[in-house]
Amino acid sequence: MGEFEVITTQKQTAISIREKVKMQDIPQAMGRMFGELMPVLQKDVQCAGPPFALYHSWSEDETDMDVGFPVAGNAVTKGRVKPLELPAVKAVVGMHMGPYDKIVDTYNKMMEWMKTNGYEPADYMWEEYLNSPDEVPVEKLMTRLVWPIK
Repeated sequence: MGEFEVITTQKQTAISIREKVKMQDIPQAMGRMFGELMPVLQKDVQCAGPPFALYHSWSEDETDMDVGFPVAGNAVTKGRVKPLELPAVKAVVGMHMGPYDKIVDTYNKMMEWMKTNGYEPADYMWEEYLNSPDEVPVEKLMTRLVWPIK
């Protein structure tokens, strides 16, 4: 794959928790939200892909986000855990390699690539976390960025 490419995603059933989170609190909120999802994932559904964060909107101060896991079959509702469907859409995808706090650099390159190639980004996007800081050094973290286009 080149740095970025346009694909059509497949719709995917998932379970997630949605919250509005201050930008500086994203890492702690994600850890808490993933922790809340784990008992449901281990007991009530079967995981079908990497964990994700879906950003519905964002500003300099705050984001409205879902954190979740794709699941096989039907999703469940348990407390704050709700079903969600990642949509089938045309999207620009790219890979961010390295620490999460540098991901904005990859997003900036992605936006420039979209502009250069005549694509208009949608007002939402998601990230898929292909490995974890518990498994690899931060410089080897792999995050797939999926940004739907209009």
